[in-house]
Amino acid sequence: MLKIGLTGPTGSGKSTVTALMRQWGGIEILDADVIAHEVMESDACKAALAAAFSPAVLTPAGALDRRALAAVVFGSPASLRRLGEISYPPILAECKKRMEEASRVRGARACVLDAPTLFESGGDALCDVLVSVVTPRAIRLQRILQRDGITVEAAEARMKNQHEDFFYTYRAHFVIENSSDLAHLRQETERCRRFLRL
Repeated sequence: MLKIGLTGPTGSGKSTVTALMRQWGGIEILDADVIAHEVMESDACKAALAAAFSPAVLTPAGALDRRALAAVVFGSPASLRRLGEISYPPILAECKKRMEEASRVRGARACVLDAPTLFESGGDALCDVLVSVVTPRAIRLQRILQRDGITVEAAEARMKNQHEDFFYTYRAHFVIENSSDLAHLRQETERCRRFLRL
């Protein structure tokens, strides 16, 4: 089974690309954000986060208070790094397990790991080939505003916390340019399929 890592900055169109890839047939799509959400709700992860930061990152009922955690870690590079040290290993272990299940149990011919922090987390080491989706900044901004219903300032702040396109393109084996309409993106994704020989 071919293991494909898919990444790119927020608003680049990764979700649309994975929807197009799903149409190829025999392709398993794993959303690393969904997996991360599940893993971080585990008792072991919650206990480690509370010990590292503060018991205040948990609600009185013992659930992870994501807003409180974000308030603690964002804006502090050291805290953000510590969050990664705690959360990335169990998240990657779960991603690896699910990729193996896609091959062994479901017989997928390829598995796509859709991960915004693929490189930062070390998730690229789980993959055979790396694909980055990039989009001009102005288009990304418009997409984020439409998708999330936030202010321009909030969208700009979110984009500022991410890397520029070069970070994604120079690490990738293949780059999908999402700079026009859906028809163009479909062509780019088909070009990627031919590159992957799927």
